[in-house]
Amino acid sequence: MSVDREYETEGGDPVCWMHLLCPSCGAMPDPDAPDGDGPASSTCPRCGEERDG
Repeated sequence: MSVDREYETEGGDPVCWMHLLCPSCGAMPDPDAPDGDGPASSTCPRCGEERDG
């Protein structure tokens, strides 16, 4: 018996978020954080470590 099915690509989050984590404590930057503490910040809001990028 053959069944034809159409598969849709599911959207969602990226597979790997490792590049966003703080290298020292593993904190994920909060996109809803006030200016200076979000993903664009150069320091980690949890431990204060300098982040690349």
